[in-house]
Amino acid sequence: MSVFRTGKISSKQSIIQHRFLSMGTAGILACLFFVLVITPSLVFSKVNVGVKNDLFSVTFPTEQDGWACGRWGVVLNTSDGGLNWAQQDTGVDYTLTAVFFTDTKNGWAVGDEGTIIHTKNGGETWEIQKSPVTTFLMGVSFADTKNGWIVTEKTTILNTTDGGKNWQIQFAAGDYILKNVSFCDAQNGWAVGEFGFTYNTKNGGKTWEHQAGFFGFSQETFDMVGGEFLFDVEAVDPMTAWAVGIDGYVTRTTDGGKTWQQVTNNNIPKTHLFGVSANTQGTVMFAGNGNLLVSYDNGNNFSVPNIEPHIMYGWLYGIAQRGTKEFVVVGKESWIYLSDSNGRAWKQLKIQTGVK
Repeated sequence: MSVFRTGKISSKQSIIQHRFLSMGTAGILACLFFVLVITPSLVFSKVNVGVKNDLFSVTFPTEQDGWACGRWGVVLNTSDGGLNWAQQDTGVDYTLTAVFFTDTKNGWAVGDEGTIIHTKNGGETWEIQKSPVTTFLMGVSFADTKNGWIVTEKTTILNTTDGGKNWQIQFAAGDYILKNVSFCDAQNGWAVGEFGFTYNTKNGGKTWEHQAGFFGFSQETFDMVGGEFLFDVEAVDPMTAWAVGIDGYVTRTTDGGKTWQQVTNNNIPKTHLFGVSANTQGTVMFAGNGNLLVSYDNGNNFSVPNIEPHIMYGWLYGIAQRGTKEFVVVGKESWIYLSDSNGRAWKQLKIQTGVK
């Protein structure tokens, strides 16, 4: 599964086993595992015109304007609702794991080696912003053009209050990878990641509360135990959020994170779910390894929409809402799928990469 650098995650137990190695003499092997497996990255040949590069994130601040990012510093842009895409010159060749635009002009993308790039003109030009860390930056979210957050390794959350002119470490609490972050307004947000670790803020990040997730050893058997690995989170409103992860794991809160409940449904396959998008109308979308899932009743029932062409081998990673009803998903080898007005039918676009 080339969504990771090499190999694949087969189960939560495999993650725990590799995590354990980092605590002992085999630390180098564990580091290689997390550098080469857990995070999307730089494996294949450098991007050339016509080469299909994996995409990991997509954002649509308006119904017509969208951006997607992926391997080797690739950023693609559309101004017609996703029908046509052009590659922008970012000036970097590190893998970009996440992209976020607050409007049609202001956007940020983050990735490997502490990379943060910013545009003030819709991507016509990108500039590098200084990161206080050099670790892999996993996810980014902005409440407006000034206030933004980035999650990274070692349970670290970065924050800016001036649009990225200055980034500082806002929160650091351990050695666990945070995979993504989502804010529904300037005060309320969630960050999730490895072993189900989930953090919430209700004051713009002045304080972060640990709400879920654990890692340790059984007192009875001395076996390693831990929460489910989470890949993505969506903050719908201050009380509601969704998170998805390994082996079809889905969890949500409807009380601001006081409790998180696993969503169990026979229609959710036991395969990795990498992305989630949800809205206040009760529509929830999941993207994952070889599948898309949709619910129109706040997750009580899920179904597989009609996808053309059908996905047999491959993965979808980033998902975002476009406008009020439609969705866009991106994944393997520049795959981009657009939904119809209710998310019941999806069609793949023909993408040609090449710098505009």
